[in-house]
Amino acid sequence: MKYGVYYNLKTVGDVLLIVFQPNVYPQEVVKNEDVVALYNKDKELVGINIFNISKIIKIKANGFIHHLNKEVLDVINNILKNAGIKELEFQEGSGFKVAKIVDIEEHPDSDHLHICKVDIGEKEPLQIVCGAFNARLGLKCVCALPFTFMPDGKQIVPGKLLKVDSYGMLCSGRELTLPGYEKVHGLLELDDSYKIGDDFFLA
Repeated sequence: MKYGVYYNLKTVGDVLLIVFQPNVYPQEVVKNEDVVALYNKDKELVGINIFNISKIIKIKANGFIHHLNKEVLDVINNILKNAGIKELEFQEGSGFKVAKIVDIEEHPDSDHLHICKVDIGEKEPLQIVCGAFNARLGLKCVCALPFTFMPDGKQIVPGKLLKVDSYGMLCSGRELTLPGYEKVHGLLELDDSYKIGDDFFLA
């Protein structure tokens, strides 16, 4: 199961947040020392909070953690194992790929949405409905893949926008919480130094 990881000492405190189902309100809370597991009505994990995490490992983050390396994941999994919680699977990448818009057309039922075909370095392009004003043919940008967690806690789930299938999200610098982009609108535009298909945060 995909998960998002967050840590912000200043605003949340010394607690590592692991999110599985961001849109589900927990119905059951199980505490085991510094580990709190949150479950839905079907006994499925919604999230995990690990308090006083800095006593065990230093987390150098200020919000969203794009990717857990194996060493940090091993420490977290040891904590979860001792608390009787299933260990997390290693997630290979951040879920954010360098992409290029290779086809674009206007949405027939919208005056601002675009239907984009996006090359992410795979055999077939992704279809993504996007409303950014600067979306255009040939633009190199950042694509959040399906089921990727965003810095704001949302998860990108495949769906339809005005009856058109969409399988991902093209991102702005602000949505990626990049420094200096707090008030910048539109998709983050990448130059030719970025290679299509590379992990934006790990390349």
